[in-house]
Amino acid sequence: MTLIERTDDVNSCWRDLADVLKSGISRVLLYGPSGTGKTYAALHHGVGSVPAERLVCTEDLTSGEITGTWMPVGENRWEWREGPAIRAWRGSGGVGGRLVVDEVDRASGDALSTLLAMTDSPESARWRNPETSEWVRPGPQFSVVMTTNVDDLEDIAPSLRDRFPVAICIDRPHCSALASLSDDLRAPALAGSLGPASRRVSLRSFYAFDQLRRHLGTSRAAQLVFGEDAALSVLDALAIAAIA
Repeated sequence: MTLIERTDDVNSCWRDLADVLKSGISRVLLYGPSGTGKTYAALHHGVGSVPAERLVCTEDLTSGEITGTWMPVGENRWEWREGPAIRAWRGSGGVGGRLVVDEVDRASGDALSTLLAMTDSPESARWRNPETSEWVRPGPQFSVVMTTNVDDLEDIAPSLRDRFPVAICIDRPHCSALASLSDDLRAPALAGSLGPASRRVSLRSFYAFDQLRRHLGTSRAAQLVFGEDAALSVLDALAIAAIA
C-alpha cells in the first residue's frame, strides 16, 4: 500500500486525491482526523451524474445492509432489494458507480467478510442474486473510497487494507470548504484548532460557530458550540488573532 502523507502545501492532500482518481485508481483509502471533509470528497470528487452509494460501518452492520435483503411487499410476498454495494456495482446502465464506505475500521464479523468480497479486484469479484440466481460483477467504472478517522492504519484489517493500493492522509479542509467561513476563522479551521491547542475542532463546529455568532453573538455561540469550559479560551484566541 502506498501511503501519501501531508506536505507543507495547504492543499497537497486534496491534489493527491484528485491526481489518484484522475489516473484511474478505483480503490482509495482516506484517513485522518474527523471533520476535514473526507466523506464529502468521497461522495463527490470524481463521481459522475449518478450519486454515490454510501455505507456507514458500525459494529452491528450486517451483510444484508451491504448487498441487500428480502423485504415484504404484500401479504405473503417478499422481494429482494439490492443493497448499496450491489447498486454501486451496477451504477448506471451496468457501467458501475462509486461506493463510499465510512468508518471502515468499525466493521467486523460478517460485514467485514462481505466488504472484502465487494471490494475485491474486478477479475475476482462476483455476487449471486438470491432471487434471480443472476451472477453480478462490478461494472468497469466501479470505484470504492473508504474513510476512517484512525491515525494508525494498523487498526484496519490487513486483508481489507490490501485491497486499497493508495491511502491518503486528509488532515486539513479543502480551500473551497474554508472559503465559506468568515475571514477570521479560516486560519484556525485550517489548523483544526481554536483555543486550547490540545483540542481539535472539526470543520462542522467552525461552520456552526460562524452561523450562530451572526445571530446570537460570539460569546453565546462559543458557549453553545464549544461548551462553558472552553468558551473563554476560544474568545481569547479570537481576540489575539484579531490583534496579530
